[in-house]
Amino acid sequence: HWLSAANSSKIKNMHTTSVEGVEDMIHLGDLNEAGILHNLLRRYNDGNIYTFTGSILVAINPYQLYDIYNVSYIRQYQDKKIGELPPHIFAIADNAYYSM
Repeated sequence: HWLSAANSSKIKNMHTTSVEGVEDMIHLGDLNEAGILHNLLRRYNDGNIYTFTGSILVAINPYQLYDIYNVSYIRQYQDKKIGELPPHIFAIADNAYYSM
């Protein structure tokens, strides 16, 4: 196995936020490549294709259609600040529009 006994003593447990996943990766306890990738995988497996990193939106292409691009979603995200609702492209669009 590639993990030697000497290296196994250097392994530490993941922070709770990294294990459970977060909508905004700024809140990850383990803000490193492994923590970020685990969070994105966990959210993708839960059907959440959008994740915030502060005001940046990370999108994972599911290669399938989701019913999340309609007028009711547009209205839901109108006049909301980033982070008030789950990550979505409409949150970024509304924020950009009102910041102009």
